[in-house]
Amino acid sequence: MRYPHPIMRCGSAWGALLLAVALLAGCGGSDTAAQNSAMPSPAGGSSIPSAVAQAQVANTPVDAGIVAADSVLALNLFNTLNQGAAGNVAISPTSIALALQIAYNGAAGSTQQAMAQTLQLQNLSLADLNAANAALQASLINPDPQVQLTLANSLWMHLAGNTVLPAFIQVNQSYYGAQIGDLAGAPANVNAWVSNETNGLITDILPGGINYSEVAAVIVNAIYFKGAWSSPFDSSQTAAAPFMRQDGTQTSCQMMHQNGSFPYLQGANFQALRLPYGQSGHLSMFIVLPSSGTDFGTFVAGITADALNTWESGLRTEFGSVALPRFTSSYGASLVPALTSLGMGIAFMRGQADFSALAPNTYIEDVEHKTVVEVDESGTVATGATSVVVGINAVEAPTFSMTMDHPFFYAIRDDQTGVLLFIGTLMNPN
Repeated sequence: MRYPHPIMRCGSAWGALLLAVALLAGCGGSDTAAQNSAMPSPAGGSSIPSAVAQAQVANTPVDAGIVAADSVLALNLFNTLNQGAAGNVAISPTSIALALQIAYNGAAGSTQQAMAQTLQLQNLSLADLNAANAALQASLINPDPQVQLTLANSLWMHLAGNTVLPAFIQVNQSYYGAQIGDLAGAPANVNAWVSNETNGLITDILPGGINYSEVAAVIVNAIYFKGAWSSPFDSSQTAAAPFMRQDGTQTSCQMMHQNGSFPYLQGANFQALRLPYGQSGHLSMFIVLPSSGTDFGTFVAGITADALNTWESGLRTEFGSVALPRFTSSYGASLVPALTSLGMGIAFMRGQADFSALAPNTYIEDVEHKTVVEVDESGTVATGATSVVVGINAVEAPTFSMTMDHPFFYAIRDDQTGVLLFIGTLMNPN
């Protein structure tokens, strides 16, 4: 099930996403963003999950705990992925958090504890987590006329011979509006769903090399954002300009320019700027530019959720000159190594993971994430998708073979005392 998610507020999780985009997306002369700004946005239905609808009617406030948890996860994961990365890194924290938190509903025992630590959910019960996500989704309803944000979730199973527990399916539909699909058509039908939900910017999300006939379930989240700048850049002012890479080499990019009043902060070794979207300006791109000569990797590794909140609260409206590259950035990776290093490795261990509340005898086989961000003079198009593949533990291979297809002796005995209750030979089973 897919439903519209208009923007009402900008939380810390969005700040982490936009910061990642602003800091690490590469320069490029691509006009893809301009082309996409004229493309029709994904057209979804209007059905809203029951828990989200109830939160909307009740005007339930967003739990600060879920925002904080998602922000810490976002920056921990982002910094882990950024370590040693040679190119751009950009992630959608909201997509990743929702997909993993849906899977978390199926975890038990030490697997649940490890995921709670990595996902920063130690202080939230499952009921509180799902209620908080319902309120978070409800808070994103009613769009700014110039901003579109859609979230979509789906749960894929083998509808013939399904092993996913009904309670897990019910949570997915009630709190996350998950569309139910058949894994018999995977990966083609899952990838087609993702392509539709991301307006064709992400065409595949399931990894290759997996036999989906031996997969219990696939959880997929897709997010699509399209926002026009509150103050667009004049394309006639865009011109080629040099961009200095971290290694000291230069490349050329198309640099956009404008003068105006913007929320701005001059820090000790950085500048920060907020570029708002839409008429209300509730959503923005928050850019942090380290001073020349600052080691970029060290600077980014030191960014925390508290630092972002402090910097944002220190912004003051000032008149200035802004130059921003026009760029298109694509990123994709398996999140298994990063999530393992952050403490939830047991979830990926065949035979040790415990997802007994999702389906029996299962583990997470892979977590894939892809993001595309396009920035031009008119605004930003950004989309992300995350898949969680829930595999089935292989049945242990036999170490011997014994077929009683000829005469044999048998005994029925009391194993505690050794008393033989019956003994016999079978010479003819008929």
